[in-house]
Amino acid sequence: MDNYQQRVWWPAFLGCLLWIVPMVPAAAAASLFESEVVVSSQSPAERGSALHAALTEVLVRVAGRNNVLDTEPARELLADPGKLVQQYRYYTRPDSQPPVLVLWVRFDEASIRQGLQQQGVSYWGQERPDTLVWLAVEDRGRRYVAAADDDTDVHRQIELAARQRGVPIVFPLMDLEDQSRVRFTDIWGGFFDNVLLASERYRPQAVLIGRLNRSASGGWSSRWNLQVGGEHRAWTDSRSDLAQLSQQGIDTAADILAAQFAVAGGGGGGSNNSVTIEINGVDSRADYARINAYLETLTSVADLQLTQVSGSTLEYALRLNGSMQDLTRTVSIGSVLEPAAGGMPGSFRIRQ
Repeated sequence: MDNYQQRVWWPAFLGCLLWIVPMVPAAAAASLFESEVVVSSQSPAERGSALHAALTEVLVRVAGRNNVLDTEPARELLADPGKLVQQYRYYTRPDSQPPVLVLWVRFDEASIRQGLQQQGVSYWGQERPDTLVWLAVEDRGRRYVAAADDDTDVHRQIELAARQRGVPIVFPLMDLEDQSRVRFTDIWGGFFDNVLLASERYRPQAVLIGRLNRSASGGWSSRWNLQVGGEHRAWTDSRSDLAQLSQQGIDTAADILAAQFAVAGGGGGGSNNSVTIEINGVDSRADYARINAYLETLTSVADLQLTQVSGSTLEYALRLNGSMQDLTRTVSIGSVLEPAAGGMPGSFRIRQ
């Protein structure tokens, strides 16, 4: 866009932008408030128990920690799950023998978010890092690295656990390129340089590396390493059951991620942390629309107002849930903005 065009349309466009449209939850966030529970009947009594179990799962998912269930806000919400239900339906799982009946339910996002944040409980919205999962599995003599197209119990249990905690995961393709760069022994022996180098093709925001071993007696043990934001955390576990082992591994990873990306509650009225940010490299109406729509979906942004346009730079006044550091961490894992190289806090660029 040349300078003349910019001078003509930006000032007029700015006048129109003083009316900021209401926030609309992104479709990607909807699944955070959905849950499925296996039931034996459609009786009201069993539905009540199932709704309680479903809401329990949702609260842990959006608070980012299991001990949210010990808080008073969670107890209040769980006292009457039915009043938070937006939709529910029953269905029978395809090809299940004997037939498996499932209750699917979606809860009201606004009520849950308000119930948690206004009473000081952390909230983890849709801004969740894409996590690449490398798993080296030794199952009583059989050795393999879990791949995207696997149909193994390990693959299924890890995916199920990740869905329950709302952690977006992807397994490596383990095609010829991956196989040439990563060996089973790299993961098993804890030599992660090759693993992290091979991960770059997937452009993940986090990398979870696991070593899972099934003993002759049937028990499972594991070692885990999570790399995110230039830091890494490691832990071990052992369980008699694969489902429990998988859930524990994903639970711990989710807790670590939530500690970085969940937004602290305001405690009885929300945060009044007002800041100004600038965004550079904005060259078109499409850029503006993309930026505005993105900011409106962020959990850390309670309110926004475009205050100035100067050339290819936008200035916004924001009211934050949390801090500028929370906002910067969230932006760093997104695909729309990035912190400006060498810039001051609150200085960002649009990603091209």
